[in-house]
Amino acid sequence: MDWEQFYREADYDRCAYLAGEEMADLLARFLERVAGGGGAGGNTGGSGEFPADLASFGCGPAVVPFALAERYPDLDVYGYDLSETVVRDNRRLADERGLDNLSFAVDELPDLSTDRRFDVVYCVATLYFVADPEPALRALYDRVRPGGHLIVNYPTAELQQVVREEFDERKREAFHLVRDGENLITCERVGEVLDAEPRDYWAAVDADDVIEETPESPVVYVEKPDGDG
Repeated sequence: MDWEQFYREADYDRCAYLAGEEMADLLARFLERVAGGGGAGGNTGGSGEFPADLASFGCGPAVVPFALAERYPDLDVYGYDLSETVVRDNRRLADERGLDNLSFAVDELPDLSTDRRFDVVYCVATLYFVADPEPALRALYDRVRPGGHLIVNYPTAELQQVVREEFDERKREAFHLVRDGENLITCERVGEVLDAEPRDYWAAVDADDVIEETPESPVVYVEKPDGDG
């Protein structure tokens, strides 16, 4: 998928994937319940302090980063995408809205040039288009500050079936890596790659409706131990 050409030539929509506009509310719930609290659903986690910063990798039109930057003025939000066009468009919109806590830069998985770390790293509906998700997962986890969290979803065999049976031809082509089974991964393998325990993000934010509607699109979160520098 040539995302630079897509954003340069298309009159693209500013939309969020999987749960649509609800994705921003769900992430806000995670920040308040888990990342800045005492855990959710019986899981321990969170430092007791609200996160200082958050990075979204593969942010595209950045619906979620914009919403969070507006909701939490003290939260520094960063969006990264491989498309110079969408990054430029996002910067312009952030400036128009006066969002000084929101910034954007060009970067691409798995070989990220960004070397800073964040309290929360968010990567949703992006690994579908990455040929090898394992080095991408490691790169994302490396950008998490000790005590912070990675939130990520990944292409599954269940999604492959949906792509093959339910997507139209144009969308199947965009998801060709998933369609052809070239980048599929399991939750168990995510844990092995990161040497950490993935937890169910949808469950942590009480998104039962999303689980029912998109069972082929799991999202997990992983807490990085405080001593992992």
